[in-house]
Amino acid sequence: MNYSLEEIYCLVGKEDKTAGLTFKNKSEAFENYGSFITVVFIYTQNEREEMDKLIKVTPFSKEGRVKAKYLGTDLSSEKIKLLLNEGINSGDIAEILYFNAPTKNTFHSIDKRELRKIEIPMKTLPKGRDLDWMYGFSKKLANEGVGQSPKERAFYLAGMLYYEHDNLSKEERQEIYDTSGAIDILVEWEFLQMKYLREEISDDEKKRLAELYTQKKSESVEILDKYLKQAGSSLKKLATENIEQAADLFMKVMHFKERRLNVMGKYPIYIDMESYLHIYMRHVEEFQVNKHFEHKDNFQWDEKDVFSVLEHVIDSIDKEYQEYREQNPEQRFSKYGQQSVYFEGDYYTFHIEKNGRISTFHKNKKENGKAL
Repeated sequence: MNYSLEEIYCLVGKEDKTAGLTFKNKSEAFENYGSFITVVFIYTQNEREEMDKLIKVTPFSKEGRVKAKYLGTDLSSEKIKLLLNEGINSGDIAEILYFNAPTKNTFHSIDKRELRKIEIPMKTLPKGRDLDWMYGFSKKLANEGVGQSPKERAFYLAGMLYYEHDNLSKEERQEIYDTSGAIDILVEWEFLQMKYLREEISDDEKKRLAELYTQKKSESVEILDKYLKQAGSSLKKLATENIEQAADLFMKVMHFKERRLNVMGKYPIYIDMESYLHIYMRHVEEFQVNKHFEHKDNFQWDEKDVFSVLEHVIDSIDKEYQEYREQNPEQRFSKYGQQSVYFEGDYYTFHIEKNGRISTFHKNKKENGKAL
């Protein structure tokens, strides 16, 4: 008797359970993967929603292929890709072994999700001495060809200017200074902050740092106001209607720092303030000031966990992204529709611009807009 697709889904697929598969002797799967492998079955959002309908009808009868992610170490990369792209014929499976653990899949839940995190406390060193290892690490990544976001690049160049001024290359000098000799404003901001933390800053440099801070504050207010207007409000209007929320959003914007989301790789993937406000104003409950975006699906995560979710999703596609960017330097990288990325019960759509900036990131709406 063969396993049906519905039975596979009910036993292990619906809850993303780890499955040990024994294949029938001389079957296609046996020839490709051996007698036994350990996998997690993979479904697109449409496939998952279709399976939820099929399992309501008995007896189960549907046979065919189901894709899987290999969890072992013995298969070649070609075989692993074959499992992901073509899958296993349900009729080739002789036995499915699995641990009857409590439900962990949250696809069918409308509740907030929780991430398991390990928080490591850190102490800062006095007089900016942490800058020593921070610059050393930045230089190591640069020497190893790891891509840097604009802010990271500015920090690295500022570090070169502070620690190794005499060793600046011609190319680095051209990045730091324009043809008139004026320093790049992003590098200057990082450089003056270094001198301030190291308590080596002059009075004139303090004045210049204050000017840059005022400029940064003004630009941040403009960007926040722009996205509030897109939400059918404005900073002035919100301050009148809800001064506490206006102040909270202002402080979030002022303390926001551009972040790279992939750990390694030649090509960085990062989120800047424009990305941050575009994503959070539409899809994070705590950021919404009215019902303008109520047709959008909110993340089922607390605000503090959204960055971690972004990092997990980006990590899952980074290898593919690096290969794509190498071959398509001028094109946007996108995941949507059947290619949406699955993480902790939700499917995510996103677009990464050619410079590595995430421009869009949101959770796909589920069928009927509610949990199934």
